[in-house]
Amino acid sequence: MVKRKIHFRVSALAVLLMLLAAAESTLDAAEALGAPTEVAVNAANRRLTVAWDAIPDATSYTIAVRLKNGFVPFEWREYTATSSPYTIANMWAMSGMEYEVRVAAVNAHGQSEWSAPVSITAPALQAAPADAIGGFSSPLVGQLIAVDLHSQRPFANRSPWHWFIFSADGLDRKVLPWRHDRPSWRYFMEPAMEGKRLSVQVDYDKEGVSYSAMARLGVVGAARTLTTHLYDLQSSWVWLQWEGISGGAIAPLGNDLLVATPHGRLALVRPTGEVAHLKGNVPMNRTKLLAHPDKDKLRYDRFRVADILLKRHSAGRYELFVTHHYFTGECCRFRLSATTLRQQGATVSVSPEWRTIFDAEPCMRTASNQAGGRMLMAGPDHLLVVIGTHRQDQDECAQDSASHLGKLVRVEIATGRAETLALGLRNPQGLTRDAAGHLWETEHGPQGGDELNVLEPGGNYGWPQVTYGVDRERKVKVSHAAEVGLHDGFAKPVFAWVPAIGISSVVVNDERLFPLWRDDLLIGSLVGNALYRVRRDGTEVQYVERIKVGNRIRDLAQMPDRRIALLADGGLVHFLSRSYAHCADESKRDRSVYAIDCPDTVETVAATGAQLYGAHCSGCHSLNAEKHGMGPHLVGVLGRRAGAVSGYLFSDALRSLDMVWTLADLERFLADPKQFAPGTSKESLDLTQAEARAIADFIAD
Repeated sequence: MVKRKIHFRVSALAVLLMLLAAAESTLDAAEALGAPTEVAVNAANRRLTVAWDAIPDATSYTIAVRLKNGFVPFEWREYTATSSPYTIANMWAMSGMEYEVRVAAVNAHGQSEWSAPVSITAPALQAAPADAIGGFSSPLVGQLIAVDLHSQRPFANRSPWHWFIFSADGLDRKVLPWRHDRPSWRYFMEPAMEGKRLSVQVDYDKEGVSYSAMARLGVVGAARTLTTHLYDLQSSWVWLQWEGISGGAIAPLGNDLLVATPHGRLALVRPTGEVAHLKGNVPMNRTKLLAHPDKDKLRYDRFRVADILLKRHSAGRYELFVTHHYFTGECCRFRLSATTLRQQGATVSVSPEWRTIFDAEPCMRTASNQAGGRMLMAGPDHLLVVIGTHRQDQDECAQDSASHLGKLVRVEIATGRAETLALGLRNPQGLTRDAAGHLWETEHGPQGGDELNVLEPGGNYGWPQVTYGVDRERKVKVSHAAEVGLHDGFAKPVFAWVPAIGISSVVVNDERLFPLWRDDLLIGSLVGNALYRVRRDGTEVQYVERIKVGNRIRDLAQMPDRRIALLADGGLVHFLSRSYAHCADESKRDRSVYAIDCPDTVETVAATGAQLYGAHCSGCHSLNAEKHGMGPHLVGVLGRRAGAVSGYLFSDALRSLDMVWTLADLERFLADPKQFAPGTSKESLDLTQAEARAIADFIAD
């Protein structure tokens, strides 16, 4: 019995060794795969084609491609092939760009090692006409640059695919996003871009011929202090690089900013500029919409989140309300949903248990960017919601008592019961309440006639019977029942803009930070990239000041730490706060209106270190030890040798410093980088000594 057991074990071991040897032999054969024998670009369709020698026992092959001179780091993209050669169907070769290709064999035992990579440069295309791209102005730091070729004549009858390259002198070339349904791209001008000359390259096909067009965008200028009538403002920015162009919303959560993307993802922007993405999405059924064969007719590109609102129940527990589109499978509903948000220290979580509070009637045939959706609390148990008419052919719903479209409604949170309070609204984008209880609403006109209204129960604001605008298509009066340009017979707006400003959200100024703007209205705008300050006396408007901020403003919020947060299209969050630079210069105090309420001492001039870090440093430096930005991460910088941190290549000026960072050194470097380290590429931040000290203290903490 013992012998049999021993014999069995030996036999099993022999079989196992035989199997391992066979597997090793098979894997060795797979590992013998050499470099691809051929990598070429098909001249007819500009596709990459890869060929290689077949491997015995290989069941498939994995091809990996990356752009060598693209945005760094540029990731490998993998494709599966069953035989050689293989043409990569969803990638075009960009004119003049260098690609790297490698191949691996796959058999029953797994994937072999990668072959040595082979490089290929895509051939240059025929030059496009000189005027194929044009109309660009010199960008500034902090702007989100947009190039939209949708209406450019040279691109008529184009193929559905365009590729773009964005380049800057002294920086790596960067490949920008492309869209097959609308040829446009956006890119944020981070501080490192200052002084760089920008250009864009576009490859496109027209009438069977491939062209490559080039255009210069100019030199990136420095971020300018925003000088307004009564204040100088300083800016900081965070670019979320989210999906979708427009839509989304923001709401303060302490000194953090809660952000909802157009497609329903949630994130927090910290005062330092760090972004924390939250788990869980707003339930919109967007995946089903994108899979629908008529998604274009359903206008999936206008399917979005409209607004978010937080109601605090107890310490660390909030109710999160969201207005958004919801696809039923046949039509697009305007919906109000809610869930629970919890905050414990720096940790924020969103419950996956969403509930539907209210659905507007009727359900729309398509999604629309005229949905409105702004919310406001009306006591502890109700919400006020303004809803748009959604489509031009549904404008009559604004006067139909059976419809919620074009109305101000009060929704009971517990039951979802909705009561119409006012009607005749077109596309309401803003809703706020002042200290006297007046309810201010902003809404888009058709072509001109953007309105600022004070809404009252029972009020009828006239759409579509009256407007100060004209019909967008035919440029005639909207209703034949009224005279053009009059608002007779209905509640009149407090103020209207002709031409339109693309009006968006509205807030009442918090006088703690801007006492000279006490009770003024701050209104966002999508046209002219501006913020509007409205000086009023009760419900009468005295004047309107236009403050150009450089980006299309979608939403506004005022933070407890006294910053103004602006949500711009394309996922850019823009923070504004008062600039105290002039306060440090006593000679300016007597002759500058900006110095009226300067702090008593220079030591109190600086805002919090977190705010200053967010304004001046977060665009280039990370507070996450696992990643670098344009500059090195700053985690543990005190006690670290100058010019020495893993994964970052410092300038010779910093590497040559024989020192370990101290708090005093960091303050001196921030106050005057070039004096502290001659030859450094770090530009001056124009900080006062107190501001440099505040930032150094924040980094140290």
